Amino acid sequence: MSRRSRLRIRNPLLRQELPWLVSEAVLLVVLCNANPPELWFWLVVLVVILGYRVERWLASRPE
Repeated sequence: MSRRSRLRIRNPLLRQELPWLVSEAVLLVVLCNANPPELWFWLVVLVVILGYRVERWLASRPE
C-alpha cells in the first residue's frame, strides 16, 4: 500500500471542507502569535471567513 493511497480522503464532504478547516487552523495559530496592531487585522480576517462559511451553510440547507 503506497503512501498516496493512505492519504486519500474518501468522504466528499470532508474533502470539500478540509482546505477551509486548515486555513482556519492556520489563522488561529497566526492570531496566537500576532502583535497587537496586526492582531485586529487577523481577527477580522478570521471573522469574515467564518461569517462567509456560516452564510454558505445556511444558504445550502434544504428548505
